[in-house]
Amino acid sequence: NNARVPFNDKRFRQALMYAINREFIAEKIMFGQGVVATGPIHHNTRFYDPNVKKYAYDPDKAKALLDEMGLKPDGDGVRATVSMIPLPYGEMPRRIAEYIKQNLSKVGIALNLESTDVGGWVSRVGNWDFQMAGNGVFQYADPAIGVARTYVGSNIRKGVMFSNTSQYNNPKVDELFDLAAKAGDDAQRQEYYSQVQK
Repeated sequence: NNARVPFNDKRFRQALMYAINREFIAEKIMFGQGVVATGPIHHNTRFYDPNVKKYAYDPDKAKALLDEMGLKPDGDGVRATVSMIPLPYGEMPRRIAEYIKQNLSKVGIALNLESTDVGGWVSRVGNWDFQMAGNGVFQYADPAIGVARTYVGSNIRKGVMFSNTSQYNNPKVDELFDLAAKAGDDAQRQEYYSQVQK
């Protein structure tokens, strides 16, 4: 939830990316059936661009970003305490959340896991009543349909699930999604979507 401290600081979000061993999740928890995402557009679809900044598992980089923010460990080694609502669809999302909790503890972030049913998850995430949440979004046939809605500022709508519930707001990204949706040439659309992913 980008509107909440400390998630409103992109360094904190970047620290989370470095602190979570997503390769382990894909290989071990998902039994080799997962692929680590590099951005909002799926790797098996049109307009994917692999040439983006990657976030390899690097707890030291995570700690450096947290230090830069002024989040120093207390006597128990805790820099920040946050909560997460795992995706409420079975055991695998719960195991992933438990593993994320272990990863974050190694960089000084204490993660409280909250349990809810599907209705509670929809209500809380849709109404921005969360700090972190598991989610599943879909690209559908084109990024203009299934991806843009998750990121454009005009779709920050409280009470509407599967809108921009994270409240991500970047006018340049909004402009690029708009240009890509209107362009009639796939090469031009690729350029816009590549810029979005970067």
